This record gives sequence, C-alpha cells and structure tokens, in this order.
Amino acid sequence: MTVILHSNLETDLRLAAALDRELHMLLADMAGLRRSGALKDCGLVNGTGSDTKRVRFAGLAGTDAMSTTAAENTDEGTTAMTDASADIAVVRGSLRRDISDLASMTGFASDINPLVLAQSMVISSERWFNSLVATAIAGASTDVGTSTVDASFDDWMDGIYTLEIASAPGPYAAILHPRQWADLQESLRGETGPVQFLPAVQAAIAIKGQGYVGSLAGVDVFLSTDVTSSGGNRHGAMFGYGALGYAAGVPLPVQGGATEIRSGDAPILVEIQRDSSAATTEVVGHAYYGASLLEQGRIVGFVTDA
Repeated sequence: MTVILHSNLETDLRLAAALDRELHMLLADMAGLRRSGALKDCGLVNGTGSDTKRVRFAGLAGTDAMSTTAAENTDEGTTAMTDASADIAVVRGSLRRDISDLASMTGFASDINPLVLAQSMVISSERWFNSLVATAIAGASTDVGTSTVDASFDDWMDGIYTLEIASAPGPYAAILHPRQWADLQESLRGETGPVQFLPAVQAAIAIKGQGYVGSLAGVDVFLSTDVTSSGGNRHGAMFGYGALGYAAGVPLPVQGGATEIRSGDAPILVEIQRDSSAATTEVVGHAYYGASLLEQGRIVGFVTDA
C-alpha cells in the first residue's frame, strides 16, 4: 500500500510553509517623544531665511536682585544684563523603500505594498526625532548616578534634588533607556518609605504619546531605546520644561510627477515615484528636525549602567 505523505506532496502539491495572511510587525520602539509635551516647540524654519533657530535668553524677571543702597540718595551704578542664546539646526532625515510590481501584486490584501510602506514612514520619522533628542540630552553637564552601576531610587532622588537646588522650575520629566527603567523598578522593590509611582493610563498615553510609562515621585517618565550609551553607561536625563527644544521644517508641495502624502501633525513628506524601466515603485520619506539642549541649569544627566 502506497501512503500519500505530505512530505512527498511538497514538491508539487503542497507548500513547505503557508504564509499567515495577517502581516505582523517586528518588535520595535514606537515611542514618540515629540508629542510628550516635555520639549519646547521652537517653531518652523520655513520662511525665516535660515536653517537654524536661535533661542534667545535675557537675564530679566529676577535674574538680578535689587540691593540695599548705602544711603537713600546714593547714586546707583548700572548692572549689566546677562544674555545668552542656543541654536537649533534643522537637518534632513530620510528613508527609502523600493518595491517591484511583482512583489506588490503577489501580496495578500493589506500586505506589503507602496501605501503600507508610505504609512510606515511616519513612525520611522519619529524614531529619528527621538535619536536627535537622545543626542541632545547626552550633553548635560551635570550628572547623577554612578558609572557602570545599576540605576537606583537614590539616583532618582538625587536628580530631583539637583534640579531643585538649581531652582529649575517644575514639573519635571525624564527620558530613560528601558534598561535604566528596569533597574530603577528593581530598586523600588526594596524601598520601605512612601514612594509614589502612578502608572500610565491609556488616556495619558493618548495625550503624551507612546513611550510614556507613568509618574515617579512627581516626575513624568518616558522611555526610548534611542538613549545613547558610552563607557558602559546609558545617558538618560531628568529636566524641567525649557531645557530642551526642537524646531522643524515643513517640506513644500512637490512640483512634478511624484505622488505626495502628508500625515497629520507630523511634518513629513512621503513621495511615491515610478522607475518605469525597472517596473519598480520608489517610496521616499523626508522629515526636517533639529533638537538642542537650551539651558544647562534645567537638566541633569541620569547616567547609569547600560
């Protein structure tokens, strides 16, 4: 008796593997720091005559206190006003995907096609924005934490104390690497005093964006895998509003044959164009952002073991 075996049918009548019709995304960081509300939006460079936004600071509103005069008719000398500025240079970020007609037409419904590739560009632009912010916070001149030592709740409170001593106004926010957050939570398990952690609810995530995990001791916590590392450490940060700023540019309408796609509040331009001789569709996304550390007194680096 000859038995019909699946292994024998794989050559002509069966597939070695059947594809699931639902397309699942590989695990990726979808945090969106741009929507967190913790960063100062310094506007667009469109129509400014420059690709760099200069944020100006004037030493007014209490920077210099009055002093008691020697007598009621003492001639008071002038006090120079302190001033400073910080620049935010807007640069281009881009990503390109090419897909052949045959690859597109053989896919299932909602499979990989030019439109799906175009829609994914939005998340890719946010990831790039996060990396710009992560690079900026690594420039904090004052750090808390111990090199190559796991993050602890003592480090967390040191960060709060440092900002308070510097008279940095709250509320505070922090951007950490998930490794730092995991170590910090482990440290919290050993705390016996009154420590308040308020986990993020869906409504808060909708407002502050993906990546928001909650509030610890009054500090809003955002996670990003783009937090930089060096010397065996991750360089997160805790800061008050105004420590970090970003600027953007909005690409002008496309002139030519390319199909243009824009997405909500994200200043991103996605163009779909044909390479007819290769029967291929090119999907190219462009975004223009810059992020900078504006004022050192409002930020403290959270530098702990990677």
